[in-house]
This record gives sequence, C-alpha cells and structure tokens, in this order.
Amino acid sequence: MLCGCLLPPINCTSYKDAVGRGFNSLFAYIQGSNDQAAKIDMTKPILVDVYPSTGPFCNSSFVMHFYVPQKYQKSPPLSVHARPVRLPRHKYAAVRRFGGFVDDTNIATQALALKRSLKDNPWGSQSAVPFSVAGYSPYEYENRVNEVILWCDKF
Repeated sequence: MLCGCLLPPINCTSYKDAVGRGFNSLFAYIQGSNDQAAKIDMTKPILVDVYPSTGPFCNSSFVMHFYVPQKYQKSPPLSVHARPVRLPRHKYAAVRRFGGFVDDTNIATQALALKRSLKDNPWGSQSAVPFSVAGYSPYEYENRVNEVILWCDKF
C-alpha cells in the first residue's frame, strides 16, 4: 500500500466545481501549507471518489486523494488541508479509460458504460457507488488520459 493524502469531502452539484475547489486545497498543501513547510511534487493520478446524489438539485459528495511522493511515504506532512491515508483502500478495481476533458456529463456516461460492461460477471453485483475518477494529465490539451474506476474488495 502507498500513502496518500485525503482532502475533506466537498458537497457540490458539479464535479468540475468540486475538483476546482479541491485542487485549491491540494495546491496549498503541496506548496508548503503543511506542518513541515515542505514543497511536495505533484503526483499522478489525482483520484476523486464520487458519491452521486440521489435526486435532482441535490449535492453529490466528492473526495479528492493523491499519492504522496516516495520521500514522504513513511511520514507525510500534516495539514488542515489534507490528512494521510493508505491507498488503495480496496483490493480490486474495474477500470474504463477515456480521453478528453472530464465534465459532469462524460463522468456519468463512462461510469454507466463500465457498470454495464460488468453486468454478466461477479463484478456487476459487487461494484457500486462510490466510483472514482482518475485524472493523469491536468495540463495536457491533447492525448488526455482519464479513468473511471469501480472498486471491489472480493472477486
């Protein structure tokens, strides 16, 4: 297991808005707003757990994670912005890769396509919300890589 940092949940109606808010906290943390005043290299991917709302006009909950660099694995800097966690917290993952910019529409489409692709195997009944979105290339305009992930602890 690797050590990562977890930001507090963000309740919001939009993935894009939630990630924007979360990234501001993450950026503060990696720029030295932590107990070691350490400037930390950004790692990839950034994982966002998505807990979808159950009705229209309701907030979903978004929890952003990132892996801390090897240098900080044993003792990650602490902060009001982030707390250390062990990642991944699940044993197995079903993953669907997609390109382009992540937005509220394509996340739902990709998560549904992944769930449908699993309907005839044991994963279909086990994997459920939350699901995660992994972003690898925030500053790339071409050849962007993203993944939607459904987690499971037994197979």
